[in-house]
Amino acid sequence: MVDGLRRWAIRRGYQLAWGPSAALAAARDAIQARRFSGEFEAGFYQERLASFEADSRAPWDGASTVLVVVVPRPAHSVAFVLDGRIVEAVIPPTYVQYQALFREVGSDLQRHALPGVQVERLNAPLKALAACLGLVHYGRNNLAYAPVFGSYCQLVGFLTDATLPVAPGWRPHEAQLLPECRDCGICHAVCPTGAIGTDRILLHAERCLTFANESPGAWPDWIPPSAHHCLIGCLRCQRACPANPELRIEKSGVAFTAEETAALLAGAGAGTAADLASIHAKLESLGQDLPLPELSRNLQALLRDRRAALARPGPATDAGSGSAA
Repeated sequence: MVDGLRRWAIRRGYQLAWGPSAALAAARDAIQARRFSGEFEAGFYQERLASFEADSRAPWDGASTVLVVVVPRPAHSVAFVLDGRIVEAVIPPTYVQYQALFREVGSDLQRHALPGVQVERLNAPLKALAACLGLVHYGRNNLAYAPVFGSYCQLVGFLTDATLPVAPGWRPHEAQLLPECRDCGICHAVCPTGAIGTDRILLHAERCLTFANESPGAWPDWIPPSAHHCLIGCLRCQRACPANPELRIEKSGVAFTAEETAALLAGAGAGTAADLASIHAKLESLGQDLPLPELSRNLQALLRDRRAALARPGPATDAGSGSAA
């Protein structure tokens, strides 16, 4: 079974590690320790981490192994029409088809690597769990880094009753800082919102641009107008990071018409019923559930300073406008 599991990962270009179900408790304990030390801002913890407080015991008899798979992921581009020109906005790795990837990897894992056993998706802090299993290091930007893939990857976690060998006296790995980060401050220098501090390794997540542009409501006053550079999320620290490979950007195949772009820029409730239905269908094809008010707000910020540039003579396509270069 172990050989088959490893062959499965190699053939698909994945990395993986497993451990006893006790690793779940270790990962959740690591999160709770940071919570009680005051490292997590209360609002951020409640919105993003509180769901992991659930009982860490296995949910069914015989579930004895946790398995984390590292899947390399590209960024994706989405096209809009602004003032008669095509503008491509970048969506960072892990956003496109995020939920679908869990289903696809889980189904493939059970069918081709662990047939005849039970495999279920984990609700767990996967970065902390992957670190407990020795699968990833933390970057100074608080992202998970895997060998070769860098931070351009998605972690997917499963619980299984498969009999996989675990070393006697297994203990969780201590979270480790990526060696390349020790004498490097590039991510701190390029962070547009000051979320990467010099006082600690843990990100000041409540000040992270990604947290802001995924959350509802108006932009906080402390976000610089020029900070927003992706349709959602942020890539500043990752693209500047010397430990990362070159970011691969694939076309998503999704293009919004001039009418749909105008409706999004106009704000919530704008556009015809047909345009809104088409927008929702395109977002669904991306596997994106960002509500239209937040998508509209993000797109407005992304394109606010782009109109003047597009008004100058130039090619009909401004393919890199939404990138994080």
